[in-house]
Amino acid sequence: MIKDKYHYLLAVLVVVSLAFFLDLVSSNVAVEYSNKVTLDSSGEKLITVQASFPLWYQIVGLAKNFLYGLGAAIFITVFIADRMQKALHEEKQQELTKLNEAISVNVFDSLFKTIIPDAIFKIIKQEIIENKVLRKEAKWIYDFTVRGEVIVCRQTTRYELHNLSHQEVSNPIRLDLDALGGAAYSLVSAECHGQFGDVLVKYNPDDDSKHINLDVVRDGNKLTVLYSVKIPAKSYAEYNTVFEKHYKGDITDAQGTKVPVVGADIIVNFPDGYHFDISPLMSTTPRLISESSIQKIYRVEGGVLPNQGFVFYLVKKKEDVDVVVDDREVVISLEMPEV
Repeated sequence: MIKDKYHYLLAVLVVVSLAFFLDLVSSNVAVEYSNKVTLDSSGEKLITVQASFPLWYQIVGLAKNFLYGLGAAIFITVFIADRMQKALHEEKQQELTKLNEAISVNVFDSLFKTIIPDAIFKIIKQEIIENKVLRKEAKWIYDFTVRGEVIVCRQTTRYELHNLSHQEVSNPIRLDLDALGGAAYSLVSAECHGQFGDVLVKYNPDDDSKHINLDVVRDGNKLTVLYSVKIPAKSYAEYNTVFEKHYKGDITDAQGTKVPVVGADIIVNFPDGYHFDISPLMSTTPRLISESSIQKIYRVEGGVLPNQGFVFYLVKKKEDVDVVVDDREVVISLEMPEV
């Protein structure tokens, strides 16, 4: 197709060049002038000058005008009309793609509604299928340290925000940390980078006016971090947040997620002489892959659905007493920090 266009372009140049040559030839024609005497209505003589062109000049004029028009017609037909045809073709393809997607969605809905209750299917469709952003390879890192009579937990949350759609999306992120009567959470850092390292979000602990695309709201013991990340089509952003909380005595708390997560690691570092364990509240059971007297690492191979998570415990070991955490269904009255 590209070679054909070059051939047509060469033909246009040849035709226009020939027309231009004929134009030059006709501009050098010898013109014969003669006087013509006529009488007006009052009988007076009127003398006019007439120019006579040879016949070949008129033929050449017709030929050059024809060639100019032919060159323009070829150019318009091949290039402009071709572009218009391509634009119409792309528009039709987009319409067909949208139609196919709509048909696929209808077929999918009809199929799964026959095997899944409608109320459950609506939740799955809204929270998972229609979600354009997916969190992948989350890292939930807990570092427990003893400071005097309190235990400080520094929690680091990392994951990749992947845009699954074919267009840019704006993903609003809301981090709710409610102490529920205990010690308040403190935000240490929060940042988000694009796929190529560009800074999208940045928390400045020393000057609120220097935050980048981020708002921090504190209402009593509740801390809320708000920001929105724009992710290009088929790209991702890297999210990292660090916050701290102080505890007294044995610890029972929870971690949850508001959106689907695929693949996660739970990394826990705790003081010697303490026992740590978790009770999963998720579809995929975390697998303990590493354990020592001061560290445990869990791996979640599958997915974690919205509003799922786990309860974690940190208790001081007692002499000659084995600490056992019941991993049956856990009912608690605390609100999970969702990140």
